[in-house]
Amino acid sequence: GSLQADLVLHCGESTEGFFLTTLCAVDVATGWTELQPVWGLGKQRVSTAVHHIRQRLPFPLKSLHTDNGSEFINHTLFNWCRREKVSFTRGRSYRKNDQAYVEQRNWLTVRRQVGYDRLASKQAYALLGQLYPLLGLQLNFFRPIRKLVAKDRLGPRLLKRYDEPRTACQRLLDSGTLSQEERGQLKAKLQTINPAELQRRIDRLLRQ
Repeated sequence: GSLQADLVLHCGESTEGFFLTTLCAVDVATGWTELQPVWGLGKQRVSTAVHHIRQRLPFPLKSLHTDNGSEFINHTLFNWCRREKVSFTRGRSYRKNDQAYVEQRNWLTVRRQVGYDRLASKQAYALLGQLYPLLGLQLNFFRPIRKLVAKDRLGPRLLKRYDEPRTACQRLLDSGTLSQEERGQLKAKLQTINPAELQRRIDRLLRQ
């Protein structure tokens, strides 16, 4: 329930004018990833996107960690977190490692799929709204990830050791934080997903 969140800009080569954005949120413990399209950079719309992501999470949101952008550091989001009893923290300026988990996922979940083009239309916004739930299913149920467990210094070399690759769903089930009913719902949802058909639907939307 500890999420790192970041805003990915679909602005092309210039940040002038209006463009769409994507809110990417990653759970630090499990790697569970949620994506939400946002109509611009407005603080109210970003706060609403955070609320939508919270509603889709299969676990309670306990804390939210963001960068220093004004789309996050404002009274709208801060007051929402205080009302909902969500701990709110921010990273340090020019220290991207403070948001390392979500920064890594930005490329895999958004840039690699949607690309770097400028998106500013209602049609693109609607298509992203259809695409991201499907990408979320694929990322959380079918794409295993490794987590760094230790670093060892061997002379000039730094050796990194990782755990066994597991999907976010597997990590969540193994965490012991879900009730029996919640575990059953998550397993039942996994059984209903056809990975091949899911990929075909994703490809169709990406072409559009």
